[in-house]
Amino acid sequence: MSRSGPENLFTKNREKLSEIMEEGSMAVVFSNQRMPRNGDQYFPFRQQSDFYYLTGIREPESILLLTPSGSWLFITQPSEQTALWEGAQPTAEEAAAISGISQVQWLKDFNRILEKEAASSKNLYLNLPEKLAGGLIKSSDEAFMEQFRSTFPFHEIQSLKPLMKSLRLSKEPEEIAAIQKAIDITGQALKRVLGMVKPGIPEKSIEAEITRELILNQAEGFAFDPIIASGKNATTLHYSQNNDICRDGELLLMDFGAEYQCYAADITRTIPVNGRFSPRQKACYQAVLDVMDKTMKHIHPGMSLYELNQQVQEELTAKHIELGLYTEKEHKNADQPLWKKYFPHGVSHFMGLDVHDLGDKHTLLKKGMVITWAP
Repeated sequence: MSRSGPENLFTKNREKLSEIMEEGSMAVVFSNQRMPRNGDQYFPFRQQSDFYYLTGIREPESILLLTPSGSWLFITQPSEQTALWEGAQPTAEEAAAISGISQVQWLKDFNRILEKEAASSKNLYLNLPEKLAGGLIKSSDEAFMEQFRSTFPFHEIQSLKPLMKSLRLSKEPEEIAAIQKAIDITGQALKRVLGMVKPGIPEKSIEAEITRELILNQAEGFAFDPIIASGKNATTLHYSQNNDICRDGELLLMDFGAEYQCYAADITRTIPVNGRFSPRQKACYQAVLDVMDKTMKHIHPGMSLYELNQQVQEELTAKHIELGLYTEKEHKNADQPLWKKYFPHGVSHFMGLDVHDLGDKHTLLKKGMVITWAP
């Protein structure tokens, strides 16, 4: 993904956002903060997706300020002490080269510049959820909103989320290339483990091999907790313990994806542990494959995931009846859809910086959007 130069991806993303913000508005976007684990340890850090989309900066405790007069990036001032213990932090020049933002300042200067820029704006966008949940734990945006309102009571405050959703849904070529790379790495890991699965192997050993392959191919790790589910474990949608043994005659479901340059992949495959489907397993597998192949031809711009899901439900219902899971009469007379027992989830979701990316089941598909596909 190209990052350098005045027309880098992050510059384009900020320009697109500025074009759809209300006139006379400014926006404040916070990075994620490091989350304490225990003692002096922290959980592995992953940047807030919207902040990365607009800046390309991966450092915690950073702030983006977009105003009618331009863009400002605030980062932690590097120190020798931090460099000694945690490694070098980006300089202002390095942050400018990554983000395409020429006005890079230290965090201590944020309030001073905010006050100056707020005088020439009337509206503030914050990266708030469209509906605030409340509660004891407040995000950086919620805490800042309370502080800002006390200092600038006449500014209107709006959520940035609807604007970010409209932008992030359609991917730039650089984003699609990063997603494709994440998918390629995931595919390589899948091929590697296909040759090692056999009765008696622990699920955790398969996870370990996948992890090794992702790291060797320059992935940043998993885009989500991997699911390595053998036998009955595969019926738990978000099974992630991965601590059972793969047994002869069972099926193994693997659901995982690499993260590359913060972009996600998501691949799910089901294979026989002993290398051969039983007749019943083969019939069920083939039924799902037939539905996937048939329905894939109908995916087109202008439809929604809800409509796609409806088509899959109809096709799977017919297959369920063929397989003898229930009869046509039972299907018609049931109070609740019988297919839900065997297909309790959705057929697809949007994918990008988040594995479940911005977009919902009623979003109309357009060229440049990326969705998963696996009924």
